[in-house]
Amino acid sequence: MAKRRTGAEQQAPFFPTDTRPTSNSLSECLPSSGATRARAPTAARSSAWMRCIAVLALMFVASPALAADSSTLFTSTPAPTTASSGSVTTPVSTISSSISSDVSSSSSSSSSGSGQSDSIEEPEDDGGIGIVGAFSGVSSFSPTTSGSALSLNGTRTSLAALSQNSASLLASASADGPITAACAFYNKDGTISTAYIGGSFTTLNSTSVGYVAAVSATGKIDPMGGGVNGPVNALYCNQKSGIVYVGGNFTTVSASLTSSVATMRSNSTGALSLYSSVSKVWLPLSFHGLDGPVFDFAEMGSNVYAVGAFSATVDNATHSALNTQPVNLSACTITGGNNAEIPGFSDPRNIICTPHADSAGNTWLMRDKLTGFYRIDFPFKTTPSLLRLMNTMYQDRGTKAIRIEAASTNQALTMSYLDPVTKSEQFCTHSCPVPQSYEWQEYRFVDNAATLSNISGIVINIVDWYGMGGGFNKIELYQRDPRVYADDRFSSSPCIQAPVRPSSSITGDWKTTTPASYHGTYRTLTVAKADVSSDQTQSALVRMLPYVPESGFYKIYMMVPGCQNTNTCLQRSSAKVDLQMTRKRTEQISVPQHNLADEEVVVYTGYIPASTQEFSMSISVGLDTGGVVSPQATTVELVVDYFRLERVTSYSNLNGVIEFASNLESPSFMDAPLYRPLNVSLPDNSIVYSATTGMFNDTHPDSTLFLGGRFSSQESGYHNIAQYRNSKLQPLSNSGIWGTVYSMTFVNGSIYVGGSFNATADQTTALSNVAQFNTTDQAWHPLSGGVDGAVSSVIPYSPFGPNVVAMRGSFQTLIAGPASGDEAITMHGLAMWDTAFSQWTYTPFIKGTPSMLFADSWQNRANNVALVAGSLSAAAALKAEGALLLDAQQHIQPLGLLGSSLRPDDTGKLVVNTGLWYAKKNGTTAQLIVGGRFKTPDGSVNLARLKDGKWRGLLDGVSGEVLTINNAANLLFIGGVANVTEGSSGHGDSNFGGLVVYNMDSHSSVGIQQLQGPSGDHSTVRVNKVAIRADTSMVVVGGNFSTAGGMLSCPYICTLDINENQWSPMASSSLVDQVTDLLFSGSTLYVAGTFQNGTSPPVYLMRYSFGTSSWDSVSGATVLPGPITSITPGISEAGVTAFYISGVAASGGAPYLAKYDGSSVELAEYTIGSSSTVRSILEVPRSRIPGSVIGSGSSSSLNRRSDATIPSGYVLVVSGDLDLPGGQRASNAFFYDNQWAPFLSTIQTDGSPGFIGSVFFERPPTNVYQRHRLSVALVILIAIAIALGITFLIVLVGLVYIYLRNRREAAATASAASAALAATAGGAGTTKAPPSAAVFGATGAGGASDYARLGAGAGAGIGVAAAVGGAQAMRSQRTVQADQYANGGGDRDTWGDNVFAGEQVSFDNIAPKTDRLVSGQPAGLAGLAGVGRQAAVSSDTYVHYEDRKGDGKYLAGAASNDLNDSLDSIFESAAAEAEAEAEVEARERTASAGSMDAVIAGAAASAAAAAAAQQKMPTPRHHNEGGHSIPNDQSSSGSTDYSRTSMYRPDSTNPFEQRLALRESQGTFPPAGPYADGTDGLGHVPMPRAHHMESEHAAAAALAGATVATGKVGGKGSRRRSETASTRNTEAGLSPSQSSPSSRPSGDSSVNGSSAHLPIRDSLRQYPVFYAKFTFSSRETGELGFRAGERVFVIDQSDEIWWMGIVDHGSDQPLEQGVFPATYVSGAPPESTDWAELV
Repeated sequence: MAKRRTGAEQQAPFFPTDTRPTSNSLSECLPSSGATRARAPTAARSSAWMRCIAVLALMFVASPALAADSSTLFTSTPAPTTASSGSVTTPVSTISSSISSDVSSSSSSSSSGSGQSDSIEEPEDDGGIGIVGAFSGVSSFSPTTSGSALSLNGTRTSLAALSQNSASLLASASADGPITAACAFYNKDGTISTAYIGGSFTTLNSTSVGYVAAVSATGKIDPMGGGVNGPVNALYCNQKSGIVYVGGNFTTVSASLTSSVATMRSNSTGALSLYSSVSKVWLPLSFHGLDGPVFDFAEMGSNVYAVGAFSATVDNATHSALNTQPVNLSACTITGGNNAEIPGFSDPRNIICTPHADSAGNTWLMRDKLTGFYRIDFPFKTTPSLLRLMNTMYQDRGTKAIRIEAASTNQALTMSYLDPVTKSEQFCTHSCPVPQSYEWQEYRFVDNAATLSNISGIVINIVDWYGMGGGFNKIELYQRDPRVYADDRFSSSPCIQAPVRPSSSITGDWKTTTPASYHGTYRTLTVAKADVSSDQTQSALVRMLPYVPESGFYKIYMMVPGCQNTNTCLQRSSAKVDLQMTRKRTEQISVPQHNLADEEVVVYTGYIPASTQEFSMSISVGLDTGGVVSPQATTVELVVDYFRLERVTSYSNLNGVIEFASNLESPSFMDAPLYRPLNVSLPDNSIVYSATTGMFNDTHPDSTLFLGGRFSSQESGYHNIAQYRNSKLQPLSNSGIWGTVYSMTFVNGSIYVGGSFNATADQTTALSNVAQFNTTDQAWHPLSGGVDGAVSSVIPYSPFGPNVVAMRGSFQTLIAGPASGDEAITMHGLAMWDTAFSQWTYTPFIKGTPSMLFADSWQNRANNVALVAGSLSAAAALKAEGALLLDAQQHIQPLGLLGSSLRPDDTGKLVVNTGLWYAKKNGTTAQLIVGGRFKTPDGSVNLARLKDGKWRGLLDGVSGEVLTINNAANLLFIGGVANVTEGSSGHGDSNFGGLVVYNMDSHSSVGIQQLQGPSGDHSTVRVNKVAIRADTSMVVVGGNFSTAGGMLSCPYICTLDINENQWSPMASSSLVDQVTDLLFSGSTLYVAGTFQNGTSPPVYLMRYSFGTSSWDSVSGATVLPGPITSITPGISEAGVTAFYISGVAASGGAPYLAKYDGSSVELAEYTIGSSSTVRSILEVPRSRIPGSVIGSGSSSSLNRRSDATIPSGYVLVVSGDLDLPGGQRASNAFFYDNQWAPFLSTIQTDGSPGFIGSVFFERPPTNVYQRHRLSVALVILIAIAIALGITFLIVLVGLVYIYLRNRREAAATASAASAALAATAGGAGTTKAPPSAAVFGATGAGGASDYARLGAGAGAGIGVAAAVGGAQAMRSQRTVQADQYANGGGDRDTWGDNVFAGEQVSFDNIAPKTDRLVSGQPAGLAGLAGVGRQAAVSSDTYVHYEDRKGDGKYLAGAASNDLNDSLDSIFESAAAEAEAEAEVEARERTASAGSMDAVIAGAAASAAAAAAAQQKMPTPRHHNEGGHSIPNDQSSSGSTDYSRTSMYRPDSTNPFEQRLALRESQGTFPPAGPYADGTDGLGHVPMPRAHHMESEHAAAAALAGATVATGKVGGKGSRRRSETASTRNTEAGLSPSQSSPSSRPSGDSSVNGSSAHLPIRDSLRQYPVFYAKFTFSSRETGELGFRAGERVFVIDQSDEIWWMGIVDHGSDQPLEQGVFPATYVSGAPPESTDWAELV
């Protein structure tokens, strides 16, 4: 049982929940939720698609095997992962809750039912060990304690010590009263040094005690000086001071009653006493005790609090010691009557203050045979309280009896004394006996104070004597009240040698006065009336130092003799009395002395500390200058006799609580009392049953005292529970408790309260006798459903850790809580609550109702020990019903949640024979399955599994006792004693034939042929063992049977095929009795049974080889003396088979032990009682044995012993019911070197010894050969999956093909568009320079023919040289045309002067690595056509509904929207649209007849055609309305009749051409041919969304090395062409350098004309800027479309695939926001090589 943990430290359970892997490769192919979508570029998606394809391919490869109707598989898994290694601080409740899962994570696919593997394997050296047997309680042994589970005498009161794992009996008391209180002093390791117990008992282990006693850890009894004279209710042991606080219903300690009448009423009277565990004596309390019983103690800070039903201290004069102050007999008149005539013995003063024994001068004797007396006359006033006499034994003389009389009246005084024999107080008046010994005999004056205070002396009459006459050796006389006299002769006796004695001193002219009418002598000061205030008079003082025997509250009386004694009443004045009461307190009182008669005047009432050498109170008396004196007097008189101190009650307002210092020797007593009531007391008649200390909310720990009981204050608002904090009594939440609180404890920030109550005081929270008050949230909380009876004790149960609270009372049931599934639990007066998990937890096993349970609060000790007492019949450290766990730290743990444990069956039997952790395969959650003879909470019998922390039935109908459990893959084999009687007791119909095969997957039994006995019935069938043959489908069954299925003969042993469910016999054997055990070693099976051939002696061990199908003898097996009970695998060294054999001798029945080492069987030395029953043996590593069990010496000897039977470093664990040497009885013990170390002891519910039947590891599984047949439904599902997978692959391949084809076509058409747009863009972005005349004159003539030749040359692919030659022939016309453009083309694009020139051109947007066009080298228009494949242009150029909804033609054609939308969504191709726009632009330029633009446009078209031919791209063609193709030369001519022609064929197979043709036919798409917008007179094609078109121009032109600036939309239905940078610069009067690219704004992309050149808005500067590498077309709502080169402001990058961003199209356009693929953008502006490489 492990210790509790710290709340807060959640502890990993021994058996973690299911941790199956959740990874699934196929899940990566499935659609994901949220923003993670599979529309990333190929670079981001390729790895995921490849994984999907790989998974599908694997599925196709494996599908034939999966789809087959049957297949053969090996179920093979690695060794199980042991998860039971827990922390030392794991609480029992943690185990019970953590095992609420099915149990440990295990990978065994086959585990032995007996806890041992079916084959030879080394045991594991970690993890948990399962232990099962017949027991209800378990304890462990240790060298310092017996440790055994205790079987006790239920008719006596037993005291037992319970630790985390062990239990030991400390004492047994008489039955005359219970033990109700306890406390203990501890050793450093947490074990008990001495325990103190109290109650109503008077004997303990045959020793007479007085209600309280001390018991050592070894059981030695200390009666504590006789104890006290009444029942003890509470004990508290102060670990620092060693003082034991005792509270109860007693009046005094017994030692006081039996030692002296002087102290019998003063030492520790009244329900409270202190005992020193160091000096072994009772300690006096200065306040003497309390007037009511004490119920509890609590310590807070440096103070101890006692609570109970009392109201006052009992420290008045009645309870004062009688020998407080001796009377100075030396100052008295001593007279002897009939003094002896023997010289040296006749003086009665001989016996005063004599230190010597009988001798002359030291003894007083009387005359022979005569009576006599001893008279003492007091010269001062005194009140005698105690007379002490020591008899004489001189010459065998002595006084035999006395009578004591008052000297003045001869009145016989009543005396009391202690009888020397009975030690009881006796009373006498006329004859008081005097023992003849040299021991003091004390006589207490019993008469009242009035009588005793007026006597002037005493007479001791000797009425009887020993020998020749009476006499005395010593005499002492005492007075009860301390006195100090003005005449110092009377204050102190010279006989007393004490450091502090009463004394007095006088300064001034004081006279001795002894009036005849006054009994005594006093001092008188007489001064002239006029001198009263003089320094001389004021310095005349009487200083007195009284002796105060103990601190307390006193009245101080000043004796004022009457003025009539001396007839000086006129002269009397007042006395000034100065009192130094403490070191810090003084009092001054004026005492008038005008009284006529003698009078004692009270001058002070209050606290006075005891006199010490450091401080003693003092009294100073002088003449009061303000005293009243008769006017007739001429002198003033002051008299002083004595001061008397009388003890009074300290406090009478305690009301159930008193506080006193824990350090009784604190010097602070000289300033104030060390005991006191609360600053604010509880109401009158309050009864406080419990007190505890803790913290209130966030205050300092131990800052609050909590009080519980029966009290109420309407004014303060508390009921039955309150808190004392900051010197105030305050209520708790809800005003407290509605009922009586009997006990409380403070644990982990909460108060746990027990009593008799049902709700909070305000009735808002229902409670049932137990409750929790959380100081953090200041709220009351029920403990589940509570309990059904009063709770009398609540304590922190430290053996189970710091989080467990134990509750004891008269309840029988834990009430079911409000949570679903909660059930009532029977507990019988003891319950424990786990504060960390807020649930009930396991308790120690205690048979009977405990009258006392004690445990100290947790102090991080390793071996905390608790005490339990009561009329108990059995006790053990832990309650565990038949099954428990031993963790890696050797702590025992119960299995299952509280209340769900296994139970006895209907016959009262609870036996668990076997258990295993079942797990079909690695990584699955294991289930603990046990079998035996028992009942589960759900009514099943004999077979159970642990599920959700509860034992539940696994299979109905197992009506016989289960002996073995094993599993092969998903099959569970349950074997045991057959029981086929219908209707017998149990759960369900009884039909258990001795073996059941259960399928754990289908949760159903597997049909097999049953086994039969010799006569064909089932009554004698018994299956003792089921063994699994590794790597086969064979299971071997051994036991007591003869046939299988009624026909197959296989006596005692048979094999079963798990695939065919068929029995098969083994080769004929000589077995004559049942098989008891089986063990595999490879293909060899070792069989334990009785083998006998004829008359040969029986052999008890044989082996069977499945390779040869034959039986063989085992070498040395003939030495075995009797039947084998178990075979246990051992350590196999060098591959040699080794196992242990245990059995019972055929003769005598003594257990034996043997070992087979692979070659021969050898008997081992084995000393064990013949009555022992050995049920299992297990070899374990030494590391699994607690060092506290075997001791350090034995531990070190394990590695060097000579015993060869057990390997070094290993021991045997022997289980059963063991009678070990030395009389120890154990259920489990370690055996090594013929030595025994008992470990576990168990006990059954009825108090009889229990036994352990099996101990098992979580062992590696046995691999099996199992064939699985798939169901038809599963085969159909697999076929459907395969079909869907093939379909998916086909679709995937098609999509990939389409993607690659479109990508190739887009790149090709984009190349042509790039060249064309570059031509229209002119030299924008280039370096301008005047044309060179030499170059122009190099070739040909001008004119239109030159233009045609130039176009033809470019179309033929002549290249740069042809373009330059053509330019030389047309220089003059080009110049005129350029000027025409400059003057009239205000909103048209203009061409640069170097269009056809071979001059130096700087291309800013094309990287030098393209090898197609190098920046800075000569190039012309035709050369640009060869660049190709360098642009991807957005298709988001054409018609949008919002732009066209005003068009009537568009609305009229709304019926065809579906078709348009369908075409738009499927065939939007960025490259194709770019090509289309390039064609339109070319036609527009050509439409301007005779202009330079037309020529340039024709050249551009020819260049595009040449580039397309070189790159094998399709050449665009024009079509008329009938769909017929128009030759390119015609379509490019100067004809203006384009109204009936189209560049798109309606019957084309190209979907894009079909769409554009459809648009033209609807009239909303501009017809082919020139357009005049009324501004420049030039024909062009107006397009909607002009800003989109301009961006397309800019992107295409950038690829050709030109820069195009974007203009604004000129008007509806038309667009304005943007000016080039050079034109804008020219108009603005700027120099070329000012318009160079280096002067572009920050953030401009290299692709001018897109959004990259726009200024960044202030609202977007906070976001990072990225640049589009590709054009992305939005297809769904929420997506963001953009064109290559545009700036994208990214606002969210949390997803790896899809980002959120914003695109700015200009200040006049709204911002667009949406998600886009992260791989489409880059942090740096894209270069042309980016597109070239992708294409």
